[in-house]
Amino acid sequence: MKVGIKKVEVCCNNCGSRASSLVTEGVEHEYKNTTSDIFRVVKCHDCGLVYLNPRPDISELSTIYPSEYYAYHLAEKNVEKENTNSLLYRARRNVYLSRLERALSLSAQKGSLKVLDIGCADGRALNWYKQVRCANVETFGVDFDEKAVQLARNAGHTVYFGRFEEACIPEQFFDLVVATHVIEHVADPTAFAQRAFEVLKPGGIFLIETPNIEAFDARWFKNRHWGGYHFPRHWIFYSPATLKRLVEARGFTIVETHFHPAPAFWNWTMHSLIGSADRQKNGFFSRLADRLFPPAEFQKNSLRNLLFVSAFTLLDIALKAATGSTSNMSMTVRKPI
Repeated sequence: MKVGIKKVEVCCNNCGSRASSLVTEGVEHEYKNTTSDIFRVVKCHDCGLVYLNPRPDISELSTIYPSEYYAYHLAEKNVEKENTNSLLYRARRNVYLSRLERALSLSAQKGSLKVLDIGCADGRALNWYKQVRCANVETFGVDFDEKAVQLARNAGHTVYFGRFEEACIPEQFFDLVVATHVIEHVADPTAFAQRAFEVLKPGGIFLIETPNIEAFDARWFKNRHWGGYHFPRHWIFYSPATLKRLVEARGFTIVETHFHPAPAFWNWTMHSLIGSADRQKNGFFSRLADRLFPPAEFQKNSLRNLLFVSAFTLLDIALKAATGSTSNMSMTVRKPI
């Protein structure tokens, strides 16, 4: 693992303040070939935004997102080819489609709709978007992984290469822009949200899904182990209030906010908890964590994954009933007409 990667000190993205207090510290535990550095999570004194500081420099993206990163090249990893009729595959697909169809129903436009998926990787979600029943969807994506972009293009999607904020994307062109667990990864969410505003048509919808730092499990496992930290790839951790502040400052109006199960976060939480019992790297508990809660293989259609995803989903359903939220938050916002 790389030691001493390049980092940058940052201020609060929402209000610009540099006054903050330490929330926790943590290390990479999901991949064994990125970095062994310790990372600090802090909370802004002025507006309450929680973020990584210092965070990896943009030049280190290829370090912290290794070639085997779980979202890349899913087709090559036989994730798509295993069994598209399995319960786990169908459940994931139906979840994506139901949220997309809900967002599309809120669009000012009807009929043929242009949808942009930010961080589309190799186009797995875009493949599902073509199955939408309520509209004729034209699928577009953007990603900075060159190989993933080519795979998505090979699947028949129009895909832009580069970071969303910098890629050459037409303005006022899309009816719906989707950012599913992306905004927490970016260096400048303000510029990110502004770019979404620019590429949307008037009346267009921006669907954001991101971890919720105020969820029960985020508070319970606050000291390092919460899976939503995803060290060192998640750079900003929103609450409903801080995300609302971000999008309203860019000119969006909020349509609705929902909370969904987050089985992947529970998988990463358990991997961190069990693996941390080792005093040495790659000891018994590390190997046990990798076997029971593989951090990069939970996308595969297997009986183990089905059982744990089902159990964690039920746990989040119960937590939502008891607390009103989960650690997976979606906010649907609209660009004014």
